[in-house]
Amino acid sequence: MSPQQSALVTQVPSSVVLFDPPRHLVPRPPLWVETALRVSPSDALRIGTVDVVASSSLALLSTSIAGARAMSAEVLRDHVADAYIAVGAALTAIERQPIRFWNFVPSPGDSMGDGLDRYMVFNSGRYRGYTQWLGGAERFGRTLPTASAVGVIGDDLVIACLAATARGIPVENPRQTPAWQYSHRYGPQPPCFSRATIATVNGRPLLLVGGTASIVGETSTHDGDVDAQVAETLRNLEALVAAATADPGGVAPLDRFRDLRVYVAREQDAGRIRGMVFDRCARADHIELAIARVCRPELLVEIEGVAEI
Repeated sequence: MSPQQSALVTQVPSSVVLFDPPRHLVPRPPLWVETALRVSPSDALRIGTVDVVASSSLALLSTSIAGARAMSAEVLRDHVADAYIAVGAALTAIERQPIRFWNFVPSPGDSMGDGLDRYMVFNSGRYRGYTQWLGGAERFGRTLPTASAVGVIGDDLVIACLAATARGIPVENPRQTPAWQYSHRYGPQPPCFSRATIATVNGRPLLLVGGTASIVGETSTHDGDVDAQVAETLRNLEALVAAATADPGGVAPLDRFRDLRVYVAREQDAGRIRGMVFDRCARADHIELAIARVCRPELLVEIEGVAEI
């Protein structure tokens, strides 16, 4: 199996099921989103280029850029910006606020010329779309929802957004530089997302944690050492929960996670990573494993999730 594929392993208390989607299937957010939404995808409506499935308090919006893999850097940048602007317009139309994004990018580490890879080009388009939609980069610290961006085997770039009736509260990790303040080392425009978002989902206050990896400050750590990368990633998850929790109540930060999705860059590491994550996050109700490239080629694992606060 290629490292770019999105093979999902879903862990529930009594069984493990392998899900290996064919190339033509659209990648999807984690299972908890479907459960929280409580609405059939067949009830979707379309606003411009955006598909919308809405319940009384939540909405899932999705759009795709067909043939993104074959686009030049300039064309892809423009299409990503337009896609984010379209999502913003759809959110305005249904009077919802974004609380979580998932971005599925074809081979994010592929070179696009001029020292840029596809993830950097995606970031430039997202930055342009957000600055037009949100009114300028100076507002990012107060408005950006959390997000993930991982690689897929298909040719299309897919964007999904979970939205609620109330805006979430961005949370940053004191161990990491806010992504939207990254230096030009990671591209001409920075990634636009908060590390996590405090949001109300079906009446429950939750911490929605975006894609988290072995990064301290803005620098990747433990190159080539999968065990150390998992341990560093878990430290970052602990720091995020601690930053968002006013009253810990004696509950360990990792014990607050109810759902996790773990992106594994190399299939041969899946068993080892699964064991480490299951050992440290034993109280989680569901853990999904996906074989997928993450945003930097040196990173071997990325974890996102939902924690009670």
